[in-house]
Amino acid sequence: MKNYLFMRSVLTFIGEGRLFTGIVAGALRVLAVLLSLGALIAWLQMWRTVFNMGYVAILGGLLFQVFFVVGVYMVVHTFWIRAADIQVVHAPEFTVIPILSILLKMLGEVYACISLALGVGGGVAALFGDYLGIPGIGVPQSLLYDLLGSRSPFIAAVLLAVGGAIAAVVWLFLFYVASEMLVALVDIARNTRTLRGIAERHEQTVSNQ
Repeated sequence: MKNYLFMRSVLTFIGEGRLFTGIVAGALRVLAVLLSLGALIAWLQMWRTVFNMGYVAILGGLLFQVFFVVGVYMVVHTFWIRAADIQVVHAPEFTVIPILSILLKMLGEVYACISLALGVGGGVAALFGDYLGIPGIGVPQSLLYDLLGSRSPFIAAVLLAVGGAIAAVVWLFLFYVASEMLVALVDIARNTRTLRGIAERHEQTVSNQ
């Protein structure tokens, strides 16, 4: 009869965390593929706008396209690497928290990649072109100058690149702190459980004497 009862094996599979690691890792890989396809479509569509720019602005658009590709690569590869990390997670005591810790780090890394790529790429577009950001969906340079307090394209480009780098570091710091705080709480819970077990065994030993 036991050969036909499968729920114990199913619950053991879930309790060990393999269900969650498999689902989350698979979802990240699917998301990486979809993101690649979406980025490819956007990249191809942006070429139409780039070639409609002025002669000098085309150079900014071309360089922005390069940084766009680099940014997409960094994000997609980050998804793939973190999916592999989650796939091998094995924590019998806590099943979901280790996955969440990795996801928090991944979010910081993804935001950092986006901030850096768009900051540098947007700075290049502002330096050579009439728009900031994605060609055709950017911000007029006059508004950019007002925001940055400078009428110099070079200074505006430098500020955008530096701002993107600073934003990348801030994103990494915030999400890594959140991830490590979560791990620290898990360690506190584990140590508290261990100390409670030691105290209970000590009390039992004393009562038996």
